[in-house]
Amino acid sequence: MATDNDTSGPDPDIKDAVEGYQRFRLQYERDRAFFKGLATRQQKPRLLWIGCSDSRVVPAQITNADPGELFEIRNIANCVPPSDANDDSVGAAVEYALAHLGIDDIVVCGHTGCGGIKALLEPIPPDREAHLGRWVDYTRPAHRLMDAARVPDDIRFVETVKAHVQFQLDNLMTYEIVRQGVVSGKVNVHGWLYDMEHGEILAYDPVDGVWRGLVEMHGS
Repeated sequence: MATDNDTSGPDPDIKDAVEGYQRFRLQYERDRAFFKGLATRQQKPRLLWIGCSDSRVVPAQITNADPGELFEIRNIANCVPPSDANDDSVGAAVEYALAHLGIDDIVVCGHTGCGGIKALLEPIPPDREAHLGRWVDYTRPAHRLMDAARVPDDIRFVETVKAHVQFQLDNLMTYEIVRQGVVSGKVNVHGWLYDMEHGEILAYDPVDGVWRGLVEMHGS
């Protein structure tokens, strides 16, 4: 195992991270007042973002958000386990966002090319990847729906991603704090899909049951 004490040469990945940190320090000095403000006042994010861990999909980048604006839950395939699944990681973050941060908008955002959605299409070795196997099983309802609907192969994958987002919105409603917020009109939940190939976001319209461009759906 490599350690920081190795003398065989610099690890290029760590070197890139260190150089990135150095660039951040320069930015910090230029915007010291902004960063000091973040540190001294309570966070007040505007969205709870539940997205995929995929390194190519950066929520702050695609929403042009500043530090402090997004409260993020990121995991493989942007899953929201049902409240009775005993997944304290996601459940605790959802409850903290609504009860303690006062967030009133929750976005579940999937994306094209999601490896977590593809994972069930191939065998997962139970001895080496048991945790992964159990986790991506949360994507199974979307796959089953595609099978039942006999969705054509050329659109099957993207439609599976969309269906998975919709199932996660259903799962969100199993959390009492979310359900009460939605029923009272104090909380809104949103299903989005980020199209990496075109840099566009689609939003699910629960009234019509269709996906629309984000600006069309929410633009002024």
